[in-house]
Amino acid sequence: MKGEDKNLKNKTIGFVGLDVQDTILYLSRIFRQMGKTVLMADYSKSQALSYSVPAVPGVDTNSGMVDYRGTFFTSGSLMPDDFAKFDVSMIFFGFEERDEIKFCTHIIFTTDGERNHVKKLCEMENRQEVYKQLVFRNAGNARALRAMFVEGWGQVGTMVCEEQEYYCNDNGREKKLRACCQYQEIFDFRGISQNYRSYLKDTVRAVFPEEAVGKKFEACFRQAEMGA
Repeated sequence: MKGEDKNLKNKTIGFVGLDVQDTILYLSRIFRQMGKTVLMADYSKSQALSYSVPAVPGVDTNSGMVDYRGTFFTSGSLMPDDFAKFDVSMIFFGFEERDEIKFCTHIIFTTDGERNHVKKLCEMENRQEVYKQLVFRNAGNARALRAMFVEGWGQVGTMVCEEQEYYCNDNGREKKLRACCQYQEIFDFRGISQNYRSYLKDTVRAVFPEEAVGKKFEACFRQAEMGA
């Protein structure tokens, strides 16, 4: 996947659409256990990911980076040189249109199937030839699929995931995640289903297909599950 200002060794994952701060945080721990340097950025209107990272006295994430448990976080603008410093960068865009999306090697779109959200996603749909994943979260299958295709989505090469199977429409759990800092002294994969674990593994394999296999990867995943 060649492109201007892209380094083939560095992966940049863009998350577009509904709040997926928990997915980003889970992936950050897995990548960390794999020995990757990890950067997270939040440009969303909700700032859901920002609220999940502890504030560091004297550090303004709009102009600097927070270093916490081996990963880095910012809400400031990123330049090509910034991406080159990290093996994996994960950017939460929400529904905000920003130039940084052009640096993405992988883009994950998330929707609940509601027409207004679908319309926003279609407006932001990026024509780059990169890995794309479409995730339905807290959505009814038929309604979501119908809405997406009515709006002209479904281009060739987009992987479709029924993520509502993993979350089981658990709004209570999502509220609980928002209510407390997810990066307390330990961040374990508490209360997630086997299907969701499989989804996380599949997403990691899409980013690092040659490394996310075998006993070594399973050991990394188990360490991440325990909050290491």
